[in-house]
Amino acid sequence: MNKQDLYLVPVPSATDSYAPVSHRNVIDAVYEQLDRHNLSVKKETFNTARWGQQLIGYMDIQYDDNEELGLRLAFRNSYDKSMSVAFVAGAQAWICSNGMISGELQFLRKHTGGVVQEMNSRITDSINELEAHFQRMLKHSYKMKERELYLSEAAELAGKLFITEDIIIPTQLNEVKRQLLNPSYKDFEEENLWSFYNHVTHSLKKSHPTTYIQQHKNFHKYIVNEFELV
Repeated sequence: MNKQDLYLVPVPSATDSYAPVSHRNVIDAVYEQLDRHNLSVKKETFNTARWGQQLIGYMDIQYDDNEELGLRLAFRNSYDKSMSVAFVAGAQAWICSNGMISGELQFLRKHTGGVVQEMNSRITDSINELEAHFQRMLKHSYKMKERELYLSEAAELAGKLFITEDIIIPTQLNEVKRQLLNPSYKDFEEENLWSFYNHVTHSLKKSHPTTYIQQHKNFHKYIVNEFELV
């Protein structure tokens, strides 16, 4: 669904216990703050479910002329009360559009009371902190490239993500296996943690809107802690 079709999805009416947030409000609030910081969106993506009732979107931004990583602003929203409105800042690899989401800059709020005002305020604060956040993510990527990770160890790690950590689902585990044995991108043929990280985030591209942000956050947190990347 493109942006214009997304805007045509009817916004539900407010009640005493429910305050709707329009998809347009989320998108416009992000663009307004990006414009104030002279940041331009290179690519925007909107994934929907239930005929636009559920939305996960992200905007990719060229930052600091970095040819490998860019900024990614991801958000979710719903009109059917299936999930809270959320906004999170991260990074993404230009070569494959895989995302990195740490959850350090985020907003998560139920559709009640002053949700719109709180969301707009948090989006402003997050974009003000983007430079420092991007440098942290860049540092993580450098450390992952330095950490060798051979196939046997990568296979064990993938199993943990599925069996004991409950971070990925069976179809994503199968995709990770395919990427390990036959990478889709030459940049990730090296046997290191960075390649593995991108195999997993590649598998998360088709995550359902209700799980997309949380899966990325859980995965990034697990890798940072497991390999002491801080």
